Amino acid sequence: MGFFSFFRKKKPKIDFEFKDFAEKVMTEFLENDFLGKAAEAGHKAKAAIKANQHDDAWGLYHEQKSFYMQHANRSGFTARQALTLDASVHEEMANILRLESKHQDALVHVVYWVLAGADRPIKRHQQKLQSYFNRCKFKETTLSDAVKVIHAQTKLPEFNLAKTIVSEWVSRG
Repeated sequence: MGFFSFFRKKKPKIDFEFKDFAEKVMTEFLENDFLGKAAEAGHKAKAAIKANQHDDAWGLYHEQKSFYMQHANRSGFTARQALTLDASVHEEMANILRLESKHQDALVHVVYWVLAGADRPIKRHQQKLQSYFNRCKFKETTLSDAVKVIHAQTKLPEFNLAKTIVSEWVSRG
């Protein structure tokens, strides 16, 4: 051993127990990283829309919703929290229907999205609701009537509730 040998770094011993544990944790994380998988599905869906592959995008958005629900289940979300997370995808789904000129169907998705976000409204809710509502060209229902109906809802914001609300507007004409 030389005079300056204490400056040399000693190679650390590998703690195989820790290494095995770390690998196990990382593997489990990658298997259960539902938010990461949801984000990946969302990115693929947006790319499919750009490529005009609406059916593929629709399927990918449903895959994203599934991953969100798995995350909500694993994280112990309340029903309202889970529905809010689920509804966040419906803004994009409404866009696909808009591109296909299925305006009434698109409005259902927007209404669901707005209902689910009612406890934390954002400016975009009002803007999208107005745009999608106007595309439907209802004669017997005004936008202010629609907004009142939406704000009066106290039930859990389920998709079927949005469907029922829009069906009523459609039946009026």
